[in-house]
Amino acid sequence: MSLEEDILIERFLRNQLSEKERNDFLYTIANDQKFKEKFLLEKQIFETLNEEEWSYVSKIDVTEVEEYTTLYRNNADRLKQVIHKATTSNKRKNKIRRLSYFSAIAAVALFALLINFYSQKNQKTIEEIYTNYSTYELPSLVTRNPNEVDPDLALAENNFKNGNYQEAIIYIDKLLKKDKDNSTLHLYKAISHLELDEYSQAEMNLNSLIRSDLIDSEKGYWYKSLLYLKTKDLDKCKKILQVIIKNSYSKNKEAKELFKEIVNYKT
Repeated sequence: MSLEEDILIERFLRNQLSEKERNDFLYTIANDQKFKEKFLLEKQIFETLNEEEWSYVSKIDVTEVEEYTTLYRNNADRLKQVIHKATTSNKRKNKIRRLSYFSAIAAVALFALLINFYSQKNQKTIEEIYTNYSTYELPSLVTRNPNEVDPDLALAENNFKNGNYQEAIIYIDKLLKKDKDNSTLHLYKAISHLELDEYSQAEMNLNSLIRSDLIDSEKGYWYKSLLYLKTKDLDKCKKILQVIIKNSYSKNKEAKELFKEIVNYKT
């Protein structure tokens, strides 16, 4: 974090930014997690310390910032010694204030780290989140009239439900040759590849479904988000979820819940 950014935060807290600067600042906070954490820390310091002790603009130059930051990081005991020595000299009162400032930052930062540690400790793993959302609610491939059942449909569905995804794909491929516009078959096939960790094939099948004009084409977005979730590509997962939410596609409610779980997920 640069001194320029520290000064920018101070100006924001003092309401000294122009409208454009303020909008840019708020945009940065919303999109840069590290900058947001720095801002919250500075805000707490600003609200805790008095005006004279806090100001970067009027009190601290770049050299001293680097000097004291390095000193604290490298040797906390040495920092205490310097503070003790500084108290014996009236000429170094300003530096004592600044050292106290960095000590306050360190204390708040340690507190923040502890909170972060315990929050991450209680955070669900991606695998656990995926398991919660990967309950596939697919329509049956088999009709109620046993006289109309294609044996391959029954075999495809039974193998899928029993986790025999490789076998299921064999029968699904046979069925797609006879009924290429069956969107349910495309979903079964894509999910089978997903469960086999054959992500490229799963993504290709889902993209084909999404680009089609089939009745269940929008369902491809939900399963594509699960694909990115399983592969831990959270940026792509969030983008797909936003498409679902914006357009109120199938699984819109689940998409909102999943987005909330991963939007600030820390790996």
